[in-house]
Parts: sequence; structure tokens; C-alpha cells
Amino acid sequence: MSWKKTSITIVMGNDKYPKGTRTATFNNIVPDPTEKQIKSFAEGLQLLSDGDTYLGSEVIKHDQLSAE
Repeated sequence: MSWKKTSITIVMGNDKYPKGTRTATFNNIVPDPTEKQIKSFAEGLQLLSDGDTYLGSEVIKHDQLSAE
């Protein structure tokens, strides 16, 4: 199997959102992000937001298996 791509879904909370949360997906990130890298990225998003709080994330890794 070979790595194809990795995506991360970040969930942020804020009373300003209709359901109180907002989910954003970021594609083509590094193959194996560490917990520290994810938290640092979320902290950066918080700095750019209007009072968001980091609620969690999901890492989705896509691998490709050759038919050979």
C-alpha cells in the first residue's frame, strides 16, 4: 500500500454558529500528523477566529492498494 493523501476535520465551537459548532476539512496535509501538530494547527485557527474553541478533530488517511 502507498499513501495517497491525508485529510483532517477540525470541529470548533462558538455560540455564534447556528448549531453551536462548525466543522472544517483540510486536505493534503502531511501523511502522519502528530497530536502536537494538530493542536498547534487548531490553536492557529482559534487565533484567526472570533472566539472559537477547539472541540476535537478527526484524521482521515487514504492509502492506495495496487491490483498487482
